[in-house]
Amino acid sequence: MNLRTLLPLVLALAGCSTPNEVVRVREGVLRAPTTADASNYCRAQSSTARMLGKAPAEAGVLFRCE
Repeated sequence: MNLRTLLPLVLALAGCSTPNEVVRVREGVLRAPTTADASNYCRAQSSTARMLGKAPAEAGVLFRCE
């Protein structure tokens, strides 16, 4: 394999988790890239997003659906 075929494969494997997804951090607390993503996620579950603050050492916000 040469570098031209190996590089896209490595990039594809490294990008398995997209930054645009909502991730469970701990019980009842979720992380989203933006407050709009958090609000949309909770709205889809017929609830309201309560922002808990900025996610530590990462881009994004911590929130809870209530």
